[in-house]
Order: sequence, then C-alpha cells, then structure tokens
Amino acid sequence: MIRSALIAAAVFAFAAPAAQACMRPIDGPGERMARDYVTVAVATVVAVETQAPERPNRAFTADFRVDRVVEGHPQGGRLRLWHEERTECPRVLPLPVEGEAWVVYLEWDARGDGPVTEAWPLSWARRLDPRFGGHADADMRDLEPPRG
Repeated sequence: MIRSALIAAAVFAFAAPAAQACMRPIDGPGERMARDYVTVAVATVVAVETQAPERPNRAFTADFRVDRVVEGHPQGGRLRLWHEERTECPRVLPLPVEGEAWVVYLEWDARGDGPVTEAWPLSWARRLDPRFGGHADADMRDLEPPRG
C-alpha cells in the first residue's frame, strides 16, 4: 500500500510541471465575450498574416475594419489582433479568413488604429455573447471547429 502511494506521488511530482499550465481553469470564449468592454463591434477581416506556416492558427496577426458598433464608442481606422499560443493549454481561436465577419472587443477607446483585446468569429458571438442573443455557458462543442 505504501509502495503504491510512493509510486503515485513520484508520478505526480514528475508530471506536475508539464500539467501546471492546465491546472488553472482558463476562461472560455463565452466568459471572455461576456466581460465588460469599452467597445464591441462587428468588423470585417481585411488582412491575415501567419507566423507559423505548419500550424497557421497558432501564431498570426489579423487586421479588421469596423462595420458597425454594437456597444460603446464609434471606431474608425484599422484594428489589429496579435495571437500567439504559448502555453500547454492554449485558448481556442480559429484562423481568420479575409472577408469574414468577426466581433472585436476593445478594453479601451481606440477611435483610430490600435490593438484588439479579443476577437471571435461572428458565428461564435451569436452563440456565446449575450449582446448577440447568445449564452456565455453555451456548449462549446456546438461551435465550428478551428481551421488549420
């Protein structure tokens, strides 16, 4: 019995560093969409550049043009999302495609060019964001699978 406990403790001790990144719950898209933002807007993807051709949705930048503001201040100019997955438990984010409609979430009043805090496909926002009639606790399995 003691031997089994020692083996289990050793396995846990060696496995812990690799799993620590996943031990804290990571907010899903629905929880992040439901937060308070200065501006939430529907935008069109106007440019996408990948930094990792072998897995393009892991590291990319995407530029957006605001089509309409859903909540907050009017926005003009180009907004940019920088996305790079660095952890063992990366957040789920599909690779944007030029011409797609996405929702951009800003924690600050851009009123011109600037970075995007969060961005998600409009189809995801309709399912998960209360501003679009979605539910933050909706089942993630119903979303479109990430491309790439």
